Amino acid sequence: MNPKILFTDLDATLLTDQKDIEPEVLDAIHAMNKKGHKFVLASGRPLASVLQLAEKYGFTQSGFYITSFNGALIYDCYEQKELRRIGIPHSRVRAVFDAAKERGIHVHTYTDTHVLTEKMSDMLLYYCEHIGLPYRIVDDVIKELDFEPQKIIVAALDDHALLETFREEMRPILEPALSSVFSNPRLLEYGNPDSTKGAALRFLCSYCNIPVENSVAAGDEENDIPMIEAAGIGVAMANAKESVKKAADFVTVNDNNHGGMKEIIERFLQ
Repeated sequence: MNPKILFTDLDATLLTDQKDIEPEVLDAIHAMNKKGHKFVLASGRPLASVLQLAEKYGFTQSGFYITSFNGALIYDCYEQKELRRIGIPHSRVRAVFDAAKERGIHVHTYTDTHVLTEKMSDMLLYYCEHIGLPYRIVDDVIKELDFEPQKIIVAALDDHALLETFREEMRPILEPALSSVFSNPRLLEYGNPDSTKGAALRFLCSYCNIPVENSVAAGDEENDIPMIEAAGIGVAMANAKESVKKAADFVTVNDNNHGGMKEIIERFLQ
């Protein structure tokens, strides 16, 4: 058997709207792992948040990996070690923070254990509850960072148009030094241009000695498109954005709440 590798987004792809994994999907994942296939949690979330899921569902055996921060930090769940980390220069972090604060928009970055920001907001509380991580509010995030962080998020609870405007206004200033992508309508994410989910897919295929053509990638949002385009087979969930469906080779019949991931495994990873 030629081993394959499955990369999956979390929210609205692997996870149901209740933020859990359906029992039949979980059984299918562990069955494919026992056959020798690899499984990758490919998320925009911080590593600490994704690790909580990996430990909860038993994704700690050989063959399980994480690409967090949209691919900026890659982790081997079995060996419990980082395989790659790509950061954002502090000067770019400061530029995004200053621009967002000037416009009254929430902005944060990360330490290895906390969400890091300079002002309390409802968006901060919502986000930290969603990903299950604590936060710290400091006077100057740069002084608190002894490394280059993997991601910056500019966010608004109910004003996607505000984030779109911010993105367009900042393009001439931040790009191509930083990439920008939406992981959902509330979250505009900035990262190193070399840290896309697609680049992470290519890295892990090489690391695992699996040809890219034997990779499958599934997602539902804009930040999943590079991964879907890079994979041997790119899959969009039935509930995915239209732009994601256009980029995919296959669209599931079932959505994330009704066994869409099991459908992918049964079709492409037997």
